[in-house]
Amino acid sequence: MEENWYLQECRDDDVISSKEKLFKVGKFRETLNHVFTQRLVNIVNATFQERKLPVTNTQEFLDSGLECEILKIGAKAWESGKIRIKIAVEFIPDEPEITEPESPLDDLRRLIHEDDL
Repeated sequence: MEENWYLQECRDDDVISSKEKLFKVGKFRETLNHVFTQRLVNIVNATFQERKLPVTNTQEFLDSGLECEILKIGAKAWESGKIRIKIAVEFIPDEPEITEPESPLDDLRRLIHEDDL
């Protein structure tokens, strides 16, 4: 599916309306940022510690990515790179209803059809 950048193009003072509630895009972004940088980091940290996984900086997962190496089965060497948690919030505009424009040939078809009667 193609990524949708529509929400990124909105200004902080633009307004979202959902189920008769209104809120500004800036407040929405601020709230999501808090959830994903504060609460999610705490949950991920706790879960990694609980499972005894040696990750020291969970914030890196959300920002630039955690430097690491992966050894794939059958590979001859380690492959270096980053692991990153990527969370996307998208606004997907409804597709407008497309009405077929009347063809200039429709008048001719009607005339021909009337002549056949």
